[in-house]
Amino acid sequence: MARSGRRDVLCLRDPQGFNPGTIALAPSAGMVLQLLDGRHSLRDIQTEIARQTGEIVPLETLEKFVAQLDEALLLDSPRFATHRAQELQRYRQAPARPAAHAGHSYPKTAAAIRKTFTQHFQPPSGPGTNGVQAPLPQALIIPHIDLRCGGPTFAWAYAQLGHEPAVDTFLIWGVAHTPTENRFVATRKDFETPLGVLRADQEFLDELAQRVPFDLFADELAHRREHSIEFQVVYLQYMLAEPERYRIVPILTGSFHDLMEAGKDPMRDPQVTAFVKALRETIRKCGRRVCVLASVDLAHVGGRFGDRFTVNDEVRRQLEVEDRRMLSLVEACDAEAFLRFIYDEQDERRVDAWPTLYTLLRTGRFSDGQLLRYDQNYEPDTNSVVTFASLRLDGGDGGR
Repeated sequence: MARSGRRDVLCLRDPQGFNPGTIALAPSAGMVLQLLDGRHSLRDIQTEIARQTGEIVPLETLEKFVAQLDEALLLDSPRFATHRAQELQRYRQAPARPAAHAGHSYPKTAAAIRKTFTQHFQPPSGPGTNGVQAPLPQALIIPHIDLRCGGPTFAWAYAQLGHEPAVDTFLIWGVAHTPTENRFVATRKDFETPLGVLRADQEFLDELAQRVPFDLFADELAHRREHSIEFQVVYLQYMLAEPERYRIVPILTGSFHDLMEAGKDPMRDPQVTAFVKALRETIRKCGRRVCVLASVDLAHVGGRFGDRFTVNDEVRRQLEVEDRRMLSLVEACDAEAFLRFIYDEQDERRVDAWPTLYTLLRTGRFSDGQLLRYDQNYEPDTNSVVTFASLRLDGGDGGR
């Protein structure tokens, strides 16, 4: 809801970008939108509006409204399906997946990116530039918050790699912020940013896709505007001395919310079980040195996310306590305890990355983890806070 002049308006925005604009509607349209669920006919909607408000809305008015939504590509309809298929074809035919967030979440020129990211390493917020005297991690957990907010926390993670890590392929494992048909979705696209192109590991992707019993690329368009992969790509390009030597495997995790509501262990879900097994086997048999970069944020609390309470200092302190409790389970590499923590609190802090973290812990053979940096991005104007952290996970196989 927003205010236009002296009137409240209901704003619709498509996070998938099929309609790049914002549609402003009267607040009364909200009731109709809630009933456009594929189970109610227009006459059902007319009847329900009359029951709740006493007003008889003509069917012609409802038909016109629905037609306008369809024209704006905001309905799951034949028109939308045709448009989506065309967009998917264009995406797959493009030579690379272009940067969607350059000039917004990070600078749009190579020189400005290098200058900005160099500042992320400066103490006291950053890790410094002396390098890390530690073995290469098996996996890094890195934020995907806007780089203008979380840059130093990114730097603490990437400092673990150095400029010429003993890696062949980086598996960049993000979060799908749009709905997906399947639990996991990959893309074969190379990723382009102002720092150049980072190539996808096509052989790895082929091997992984052959081992799962579902179409790993069915939801490939979810990658088109997704920031959780792009932010890691541009940071990798900045860090690596010769980025053209390396390959990436871009994967997104979809929602596990239905599993949480049912109290079901994700490892009893056929897709999750199959994916974990397939990914483990592909990493083991591919003959390449693989490092996983899990691109995740933590809690999402406050007005932007539907909470009515005030995000004050005490709320933020308690958030940190709960976050650190949760992260201690990640440091212990205890997938079962981590899942219990999420289910016990019913994800009331909206840790949208928990499916990625849980699946990562189930996939890797990690022995221990280390929290590198924890931080929060507080927005007084929206009474909201997002928390995030960087960690490293190590195993007994030297990062293989």
